[in-house]
Amino acid sequence: MKKILRSQSIVGHLDEMRKRLLICVVSFLGLLTMLMSLPSFTDSFGARIMRILQKFILDKIKGGASISLVFLDPLEPIFTILKLTVLVSLICLAPLFLYQAYAYLRPAFTKKSGKYLVLWVLGAAAFFLLGAVFSLYFLIPSSFNILISYGLSTGASPVLSMGKFFDMFLWMFLLFALPFELPILIGALSKAGVITTESLSKSRKTFYLGFAVFAAVVTPDPTPFSMLILWTLLLLLFEAGYFLVYIFESRKNRICGR
Repeated sequence: MKKILRSQSIVGHLDEMRKRLLICVVSFLGLLTMLMSLPSFTDSFGARIMRILQKFILDKIKGGASISLVFLDPLEPIFTILKLTVLVSLICLAPLFLYQAYAYLRPAFTKKSGKYLVLWVLGAAAFFLLGAVFSLYFLIPSSFNILISYGLSTGASPVLSMGKFFDMFLWMFLLFALPFELPILIGALSKAGVITTESLSKSRKTFYLGFAVFAAVVTPDPTPFSMLILWTLLLLLFEAGYFLVYIFESRKNRICGR
C-alpha cells in the first residue's frame, strides 16, 4: 500500500512538473515566433530591436557614426536576429519561469522558508537587472569604445559583421551582468553556514587572484582593457558580498546577545 501511495505521489509530481514546463515552453516559443515574424517577416520586432541595439551602442562610441555593420552571409541576419530574440524572450519571460519554479517547489517549503526563498529570488532578479542596466549603459559601450579606438589608432577603418558584433555584445552582456549575482550567492552561502566573514577575509587574496585569472580567460579580446574592467567589477561585488555577510553576522550576534 505504501509503495502504491509513493508511486502515485511521484507520478503526481512528474505530472505537475510536466504541466509547468509545458507552460514555459509554449510561452517561450509563442513570444519567440511573434518577435521573429510580426508585424512582418522582413520588418519584425526582432529586426527593430536589433536596429535599436546597434544605434544605442554605436552612438556611444567615439566615431561610431562612421562604423558600418555588414552581413557576410545571406543567413547571418536571420541567425543573428534569432539569437537576439531568444535573449529578449528569456529576459521577458524570466518572471513567468521563476513563478512556475516557485509554484512547483512551494509545497516542499514551510511558510517562513518560502518567504525567504521569494526574497532571495527577488534579490537575485534585482541584482541581475542592475547588472544588465549598468552593462548596457556603461560597461559594454566603454569596452567597445576602447577596442574600436585602439583599432582606429592603426589607421584602419572599422567595418563590423553584424553577427560578430552581436556575439561580442552578448558575451560582454553575460560577462558583466551575471557577476552582479555574486553578492547574492555569497549571502546565500553565508545563510547556509558555508562561509563567514572570517573565512572570506582569509581567502581574500586567493579570490582576487582567481578573479584575475577568470577575467583574463573569459574576456573576448586580447587587450587588457576588458579584463581590467571585469576584474575590478568582480572585486567590488565580492566586497559587497562580504559586507552583506557582515550585516547578517552582526544581526545574528545582536539576537544571540539578547
